[in-house]
Amino acid sequence: MRTSFSIRVLGLLLTAACSQQAYADSGAITPDSIHIQRCSACHYVDGKSPGPEFPNIAGQYEAYLNKALAQFKANKRESDAMELITSLHKQQELVILANYYAQQKPDTTPSITSPDLTLKAKGEQLYKAERVYGIACVDCHGADARGYVRKSPRTKATRAIPRLAGQKPAYLMAMMQKYSGDSVNHGMCAMRKAGKTLSQNDVKALVEFLASK
Repeated sequence: MRTSFSIRVLGLLLTAACSQQAYADSGAITPDSIHIQRCSACHYVDGKSPGPEFPNIAGQYEAYLNKALAQFKANKRESDAMELITSLHKQQELVILANYYAQQKPDTTPSITSPDLTLKAKGEQLYKAERVYGIACVDCHGADARGYVRKSPRTKATRAIPRLAGQKPAYLMAMMQKYSGDSVNHGMCAMRKAGKTLSQNDVKALVEFLASK
């Protein structure tokens, strides 16, 4: 199992080299090659992932990326690939990478361009309806599902809610299924509780709605 995983990661890194060279040939400026190459294996140099299971991180909020990378590095968020990649970086390098990807232009093209309208409508209703303690998905992620970053004037703590609009269906499905189960320990308490109220049909509807925004 571990050998198979290592071979897969090696293949992704080799693919990344091609991605990085193609991006460099376009005249774009790239950060330190060895650092960005490890990320671009799954997310590409511009942060717009070609693979269905990898999230687009171009234009994602820097505060959110920093938090996610720190959790992966501390083994507090599950992903074999991300745990490996973050272990190869110093914390300051991860901060630089988060800043770089946050500055990339986000992909505004919906992942699903011809959605099932009935399923999408159900997903929109679920997204806006009350789920837990009167809190709906829209209350945190916004009507446009693009999230936000806000610093508390009292505690100075930064709250970063990620952008969901237009993410890959397979990625959204995998994450929501994790939240609807018992395998997720990171993230906000309300998110973990809300996930457990969702049926598989609810998850499919939400994915259809979010991926088509």
